[in-house]
Amino acid sequence: MATDSYDFVIIGGGTAGLVLANRLTEDSTVQVLVLEAGEDLTSDPRVTTPALFPTLLGSDADWNTVTEPQSALYNKTINIPYGRALGGSSAINGQAFVATSKVSVDAWGELGNPGWSWDTLAPYFKKAHTLTPPSDSAVYDHLHLDYLDATVSGNDGPIKASFPDGTNNPLPKAWIETLHDLGHKATGDPFSGIITGAYTNAASIDPLTRQRSYAASAYWKPVQGRNNLTVITGAHVQKVLLSGNPPDVVAVGVQYAHNKEIKTATAKEEFILSAGSLHSPKLLELSGVGDPDLLSSLAIPVTIANKYVGENLQDHPMSGLSFEVKDSVETIDDLLRQDPLAMEKAMKQYTESKSGPLAVGGIFSYAFLPLQSAVPDSLSNSSDPSDTHPLKPAQTAYFNRLLQNPEESTAGFFTYAAQGKFGSGSGSSLMQSGALPENFYSVAICLLQPLSRGSVHIRTSDPSDAVKVDPRYLTHPLDLEVFARHMTYISTIISTEPLASLLKRDGRRNAGAPADLTDLDAMKEYVRQTTLSSWHPTSTCAMLPLDKGGVVNERLVVHGTRNLRVVDASVFPITTRGNPMATVYAVAERAADLVKEDLEARRQKAKGH
Repeated sequence: MATDSYDFVIIGGGTAGLVLANRLTEDSTVQVLVLEAGEDLTSDPRVTTPALFPTLLGSDADWNTVTEPQSALYNKTINIPYGRALGGSSAINGQAFVATSKVSVDAWGELGNPGWSWDTLAPYFKKAHTLTPPSDSAVYDHLHLDYLDATVSGNDGPIKASFPDGTNNPLPKAWIETLHDLGHKATGDPFSGIITGAYTNAASIDPLTRQRSYAASAYWKPVQGRNNLTVITGAHVQKVLLSGNPPDVVAVGVQYAHNKEIKTATAKEEFILSAGSLHSPKLLELSGVGDPDLLSSLAIPVTIANKYVGENLQDHPMSGLSFEVKDSVETIDDLLRQDPLAMEKAMKQYTESKSGPLAVGGIFSYAFLPLQSAVPDSLSNSSDPSDTHPLKPAQTAYFNRLLQNPEESTAGFFTYAAQGKFGSGSGSSLMQSGALPENFYSVAICLLQPLSRGSVHIRTSDPSDAVKVDPRYLTHPLDLEVFARHMTYISTIISTEPLASLLKRDGRRNAGAPADLTDLDAMKEYVRQTTLSSWHPTSTCAMLPLDKGGVVNERLVVHGTRNLRVVDASVFPITTRGNPMATVYAVAERAADLVKEDLEARRQKAKGH
C-alpha cells in the first residue's frame, strides 16, 4: 500500500537495504519506503539458478562499472560487476557465504568505533542465515565438513546456506586432502572468526529448491505484503535534500526519477543510504557532502565538507592459474564452451532433480593461508607515498601483525573445475568466448588485506553519469610482493598428492602462465598482467572518527548530520577477510537494531521520559 507519509526512506534495495526494510517494518507503526533503481528479478532463472550468475554480468542487472586505467597493471581497465536489481549484488554474485575474521572486526572497534567487535557482530551473522549441512554422511565426509561448529552456525535466519551434493567429483575431496598433507587443515569454523587452512565453504543456496537465496528472496519476498512497506523499483535517486549546517545538518527529502518524473520522498525519522560502495559516496557527493574542491568544480553547493567521502576504496585483487586435468576428470569446461549437448544435459538435471552443475555456486573449495615465505625486511616497511589517507599508519600496523601471525591469513585460495581466462580485463573469467578445447582445474587467489587504496567519485553533477572508480590495484609495493609469493605456492599444491594424480603431468596451462611457477620475478610479471577484481569493493564511506578519515560514526550516522545513515559495505573501515556478502548481512542486521534503539530513544524523549 503506497502512502505519502514515511518514517524511513531507504535508498537502495540491495543486500543491506532489504535487511533494513524487513527488520524496520517488524514494528507495524513504522512506515518504510525503499527506492531501488533495478527491477524485481526474483523469478528470473538467471538469478535463481546458481551457476547461471555469469550470464548476469554485463546484463541489465549489472551497473557495468569499469575502472580507470590501472597504473600498476599496465593501464588495463577492469570491470567490477555490481548488482542493479532488488537484492543488489546478492542477486548476481557467485553465492560464496564466507565469514570475515575476528581480528578484522576487532580492528574496526580499535580504530575508534566503540561498540564494534567480533563479539558484538557474531550474533548477527547467526541471525542472518540458516546453515544446512548435508544429511548424507558420505557427502559430509567427502567435503570434509568436520570443521563445522553448530554453536556458530545460524539455524533460523532468512538466508539459506548449504553445500554441494554428491560424491562423484574427486576434486573437492582432493583439494582438502592435499592441503591437509601440506599442513593446512582447517583450524576452526569460519563463523567462529578464527580459521586458517582448507575447507569447503557454504553457498547462499537453498538446500531444498537449489535456488539462490539472497536479499530479495529471503528478506523481501516473505514480507512484501506488509502494509507498512513500500518498494519502488526503477527509481533512480538523484540526491538527498539537506538543510542546516554541521553538526546539525538534517535530511529533509530524497529526490528521485521514476517513470520519467522527478519526485520527492520525505521521512519523519531517517534517511538510510544503502546504495553500495560505489554509489553511496556518489549520492553523498551529489547531495553536497564531500571534498569541497571536487564539489565546487562541479557547481554543487557544499553542505558538509569532508574530503574522505569516496576515498579508502578497497577491493581484493584476484588472479590464478589453470591446469589441464586427466581425461577421466569431469569439469564444466563444456558448459563454458556452450556445448549444446552439455547445456542440454545440465538443464535437464537441474529441471528434473535440482542437481548437476547448474545447482552449484561459483566456488566451494577454499583455503585461508598465511604467507609461506617471509617478505624481505627491505620491503616489509615499504610504503605508497601517494597514499595520504589518515588511516594508513593504523592499517599498515594491522597488516604487519597479520603478516607475522601464522594463525591469520593474507590470501584466500579458491578453485573451480574449469579454465579461467585470467587477465582478460573482463568482469568475468567465466562464460568467455575463445575457450580452450581441453578441460581444466583452476586455482585462484585473492589478496585478502590489500594496502593499496583507491577512490570512487562523481565525474559530473548529472546523477545518470557513471562514477569514476580507481581501485589503484597493487600500487602499494607490498601488495605485489605478498600476492606473487602466494601465487608461487600454487606450484607446491598442484604437485602434491592426491591432487597431482588428477592433473596431467605436462598438461596445458592457461595462456601466459609462467613456465616456472616458482620464479618470483616471473610471477610478479604474471600477476601484473592478469590481475582482475574479486568484485568486492568496500570502505568508501568508512566508519571512523573524522580525524582518521571517517564518513560515518560508530552508529553509521554521516558525520555532521542528525538523520542520515549509511548501511552497506562502504562503511567497513578495513575490508573483510574474504567475500564480503555475509558481513554485509551481519552489519545490516546490527544496523537495524541501532536504528530501532535510536528510534525508541527519540520516542521516550518525546514522551518526556
